[in-house]
Amino acid sequence: MSSEQAMGKTLLSIRSHLNGLTKTEQKVAHFILDHAQDVIYHSVTELAERADVGETTVLRFCRKLKFQGFQDFKLSLAQDLVKPSDRLYNEVTEEDDASTLNRKVISMHIGALEQTSELVNSEQLEQAITLLHQADNIHFFGVGSSGLTALQAAHSFSRIGKRSQAKTDTHFQAMAASLMRPGDVAVGISISGSTKDTIETLSLAKKAGSKIIVITSNARSPITKLADIVLLMVARETPLQGSSLSAKISQLVIVDILNVGVTLKFKEEALKFREVTAKAITDKLY
Repeated sequence: MSSEQAMGKTLLSIRSHLNGLTKTEQKVAHFILDHAQDVIYHSVTELAERADVGETTVLRFCRKLKFQGFQDFKLSLAQDLVKPSDRLYNEVTEEDDASTLNRKVISMHIGALEQTSELVNSEQLEQAITLLHQADNIHFFGVGSSGLTALQAAHSFSRIGKRSQAKTDTHFQAMAASLMRPGDVAVGISISGSTKDTIETLSLAKKAGSKIIVITSNARSPITKLADIVLLMVARETPLQGSSLSAKISQLVIVDILNVGVTLKFKEEALKFREVTAKAITDKLY
């Protein structure tokens, strides 16, 4: 089989468009052709930096290839490159029995958490805990799978007496963000760091005067440009692995670390709030 035959339709499309691209767009094209396996994990910012072009050039390149945007392009590229058996967990094979699956999947999650532990900046983490401890109100923002993490985060902080909320509807998120004040903290949660809704909501919160904490797996993504504090977590997730549990577990662990850190800042008061909230739902249990 020739290299052309082995190449997926997305890479072939890039080859076919080369002559019609500008010089800077060709830099993007050649970088992708040479590093296709890595590009599916890059944010638009990372790709632009590595190809030595601007982000607008990358987006223009994607549109010339008839994609709606960079995420749409990455999805198509991933479909070319990722084998069906790799779409959940790279180390799992069709021959694995239940016992082997048990061991491999749990090991994968443990590995992601260990890598997240290494990745989190201690100074940024301490600043985030202090900021959340001092916050008048905390708003957690995320959509899709990250929206579920935001709901859990708001719940856990409410249990220790912090005024916290998370809304799943993006219109309600925008309204809540626009009404935030200095002294409030907005926590944006996005695996890719490129989720438009979350970025736009955080922009409103920042404009209103609140501090911004972001939890993401991409250090060089658009969301980090809005952040006062960036907390990195590991989520080696291709576009075909949306809502991967490994990524969600990493997010939740970061949230739990923050929650425990804030609890220790006012331990006795936090414990009282935990007792009060626990008693409030006692009658709802058999």
